[in-house]
Amino acid sequence: MLKRLKIDNYALIDSIEISFDKGMTSITGETGAGKSIILGGLSMVLGSRIDNSKIINKDKKCFVEAVFDLSDQNSIDFFSKNDLDYEDITIIRREVNQKGKSRAFINDTPVKLDLLSGLTNKLIDVHSQFNNLSILDSNFIFLILDSLSNNIDDFKIYLNEFKSLQLIKRQIEDKKIIREKLNSDLDYNKFLFSEFEELNFDNLNIDELNNKVKEADNVDQIKEILSKINNEFNTDEIGISDKLSQIVKSLSKVASSSRRLNELTQNLNLVNENLNQIVNDSESILNDISNSDENIDKLRDTLDKVFSLQNKHRLDSLDDLLKLKEDLSFKISSHDNIDSEIEQLEIKIKLLTENLLFKANQIHDKRKSVIPEFQILMNKNLSELGMEKSDIKIDLFESETIQKNGISEGKFLFKSNNSSLYSELKDIASGGEISRVMLSIKSILSNFTRLSSIIFDEIDTGISGSVSSKVAELMKYMSSKMQVIVITHTPQVASKGDFHYKVFKREENNKIITDVKLLSDKERVNEIAEMLSGDKSNKSANELANELLN
Repeated sequence: MLKRLKIDNYALIDSIEISFDKGMTSITGETGAGKSIILGGLSMVLGSRIDNSKIINKDKKCFVEAVFDLSDQNSIDFFSKNDLDYEDITIIRREVNQKGKSRAFINDTPVKLDLLSGLTNKLIDVHSQFNNLSILDSNFIFLILDSLSNNIDDFKIYLNEFKSLQLIKRQIEDKKIIREKLNSDLDYNKFLFSEFEELNFDNLNIDELNNKVKEADNVDQIKEILSKINNEFNTDEIGISDKLSQIVKSLSKVASSSRRLNELTQNLNLVNENLNQIVNDSESILNDISNSDENIDKLRDTLDKVFSLQNKHRLDSLDDLLKLKEDLSFKISSHDNIDSEIEQLEIKIKLLTENLLFKANQIHDKRKSVIPEFQILMNKNLSELGMEKSDIKIDLFESETIQKNGISEGKFLFKSNNSSLYSELKDIASGGEISRVMLSIKSILSNFTRLSSIIFDEIDTGISGSVSSKVAELMKYMSSKMQVIVITHTPQVASKGDFHYKVFKREENNKIITDVKLLSDKERVNEIAEMLSGDKSNKSANELANELLN
């Protein structure tokens, strides 16, 4: 139940606070006084989209707070599931800062809007005259029947599985498109991949291969130079190495004579060791080249193929070629696998469709089972609302395939006072008739849902005379089961409220602002009299106002 609503800096509202209680609360006021602004503020805190143009004073924060009594709502599971602190008296807050950024809170815990709406949708139903048009949507029939047949949870499970089915169907379509592309590219990809298979990438070292080919291109010159090195350093006569060794040996005998001689000996000894290493390396390279049995032409061919592939695919390195090879391999294997993947998804679709069809039949049967009782209650209400000769019924039938609503298709059929034939409600009902039909539906649903509060925003528009009194009686009856808040221009409806607020405009600091006031008994008489005649001092209107209130 809504306990309190506080709105700061929203449209023409500077700051107002309204308290609510059980029963029926009437809210009245002249056209343009700001009743819709209050409803807009409430819708904002319930999670609706914010219209920043409604925040006129950009220098301070817009703030809306709603306080709910959840003690009879059994909402603890919702709070536990979403890791929120549960309080019997729960505070929901929405604020918009000076930069237009919105934040929402449940018991001072920041929450996302979908979570906020998930809670408030269970607490309160805001119904305006524009919502009457929802009765013309065939989907609304299923919402009614599912509520009456306790089908809501089962239908949510069905709907989630139906969405999964649609997702798998889209996956199959996407894979078929990929398959078509793979089919068109398969031969070409295989040809490209065959060029890679001619090369052993696992043992391919481009730098080493390059060096070997370059050595092979200059092998004769290299042999000549290396042989000369060996001959000069290791001749049968005394060569450079032997001469240097003798010099080092001789110098070692006098090295201890001075520090300079010792350093010179060490340096010459190091040179001698390096020369010996050079000679050994030279001999080793010469032996490798002379004894090599590698097919240089084959190495040169391999190198040419690598460079050719790089140029063909405009790649700079061997790593890039390897990546391209893996990509081609993946595309070829994907072609081989995609038929299997599509087949597996089609098996899933078949199983899921069978399961959905079973559930859809159960849901359809439960929907069908509550139609007779619903029609009796509806026509009883309509009779009490001045539509004695009208009749309404639901035509529910099975569709050929499963769809979002299961296998159910339905229409509201209506027979008006002056007709003997049923036609679709949307084709023949007037605005006033649709308002009464919707009010009747809401009153029936209030007996089957756990909703604690409902707000009617001028749902009685287009209704007058004795019908207004009957509409008021029905709203009053609903208020015995749930909290009813009614924004109305109809005196008969306003008079049924246990509490009565008046919305009005006043001037403050040279600006017009919207305010609200809880009326006393005397003030209620004046307000109802003014609604009846336009003049609160009219004696007859005052007498009728007293009669309505008493």
